[in-house]
Amino acid sequence: MRLAVPLIATVALSACGGGGDGNGSPPPAAVTVSGRITFDRIGFKPSGSGLNPGAPIESPARLVGVEALDAASSAILASTATDANGDYSLQVPSNRSVKIRAKAQMAKSDAAPTWNFRVLNNTNGNALYVLDGSTFDTGTTNSTRNLRAASGWGATSYTGTRAAAPFAILDTVYSARSLILSAAGNTVFPALDLFWSPSNRPTAGTFCTTSGDIITTFFTAGGANAGNCTQGGALAAGIYILGDFAGGSGDTDEFDQHVIAHEFGHYVESNFSRSDSVGGQHGAPDRVDLRLAFSEGWGNAYSGMVLNDPLYRDSDGGVDAEGRFNLESDNTAAEGWFSEFSVHEILWDLFDGVADAGDQIALGFAPIYSVLTGTQKSTDALTSIFSFTDALRSANPAQVAGIDALLSGESISMTNAFGDGEGHDGGSTTALPIYQDLSPNQPPLLVCGSGADSSRNKLGYRRFLRLNLSAPATLTITVTGAVDAGTPSSVAASDPDIFVQRRGALVQVGETATSQPGSSEILSQKSFAAGLYIVEVFDYAFTSANAGVSHCMTVAVTGG
Repeated sequence: MRLAVPLIATVALSACGGGGDGNGSPPPAAVTVSGRITFDRIGFKPSGSGLNPGAPIESPARLVGVEALDAASSAILASTATDANGDYSLQVPSNRSVKIRAKAQMAKSDAAPTWNFRVLNNTNGNALYVLDGSTFDTGTTNSTRNLRAASGWGATSYTGTRAAAPFAILDTVYSARSLILSAAGNTVFPALDLFWSPSNRPTAGTFCTTSGDIITTFFTAGGANAGNCTQGGALAAGIYILGDFAGGSGDTDEFDQHVIAHEFGHYVESNFSRSDSVGGQHGAPDRVDLRLAFSEGWGNAYSGMVLNDPLYRDSDGGVDAEGRFNLESDNTAAEGWFSEFSVHEILWDLFDGVADAGDQIALGFAPIYSVLTGTQKSTDALTSIFSFTDALRSANPAQVAGIDALLSGESISMTNAFGDGEGHDGGSTTALPIYQDLSPNQPPLLVCGSGADSSRNKLGYRRFLRLNLSAPATLTITVTGAVDAGTPSSVAASDPDIFVQRRGALVQVGETATSQPGSSEILSQKSFAAGLYIVEVFDYAFTSANAGVSHCMTVAVTGG
């Protein structure tokens, strides 16, 4: 099938050969065209902040698709893929006018392992990026045609086509894929599209993937998205990557390998493991929902594992500034089970071979990946550092002391996947216990939530209840706003919501819009199979105006 592709560059190529051999013998039917595909990688400055565009590193474009095209018709005459050195070789008709095309695509479908990773332009109809060489005559002898995707950088800004960007993105994916294969050699990777455009910008308050208003670099499993500008709010699955230089004040991520590997980590979670993360804004000092903390901490740690580099660097300000943190360094701003920094420090120390204070364990990647794709995927609890390390301890009994030492170093204590016994509330009066037990036909249970802001993803905002059914049942769950008599500053929830989950799958939802204190949300006469369910309740009406105030409600389950 022909691809609708934009030409991102036509490059001048070195070549040799061509012409007849002069001995009167008939010309060969085919000749070999070989060469190397490379791209300019812009690395970070060895000292100071930001990228170093004045010193590009010519790097091999590994496993990318290469085609020989007929110059007149653009018919594909031959195709192959580069090797790990960027080299390729094609058999093409002799005495033919052709051009060589390198595609920003890695694809393998013949036998496991398999993959299909593409870099597309979301502001140009999701067209595949390619790099085209100049037209040449194949002649009657073998020839060499090299293609190099240049960065497009001038003296102080981008002045040419940014041809290297898609290949730099794809090369980080090559490394991320390789780490997975080191633990599971026959992995079948679901197709992944990576959307990059020089117009992709962090516009605040607007979300429109087709115009480049993507707000930030992110991974999505796709589907309906009411906030997107496309018809019906559709959002294509994949990783969306910032690329707007904006005259030196923008944020470009194509050369930020940790950022891209982090988002690939979310792709791994989504396709091979499970993430219950609620998403939303987050940062270093934040105390967040335990699911978000684990997912973002996993992404940070995974990026370090992919690159074997604990220094996470993210350029901005055009290319002259950056944000950074070190996975190996202890960030004490908000230690605990609710901190993505605590999570990534633990995961990195589990992986790396450097023995330092509190870290006398070096598991490498395979045991971590085994738990991530095994017990973590099927846990009855919500996915968190509790569920992960509980499973890791069970799978590695000789390493329990080392695992517990890492947890203790981050002020985390626990007895099981649910975090029972955890005593660190992170300063939130509504964060503990992490789960409360709920039973049918018992007196209503009073629960309260609060938070630091209105983002709905912070510590203590959502409350979790365990409903364990030994047999199938038809139940009614009623949540009603109520005041906690023992907390003078509490208010009655005015818009309670109910999410019922079973091993990460949402099985029942109650989110009717209300606005009166004391309002109720009811899931009436719902059928449940036997098993353990997590009932999540919160007051959707929480706002920044009453941050820190307890929003309380009663939860009752009736039926049988």
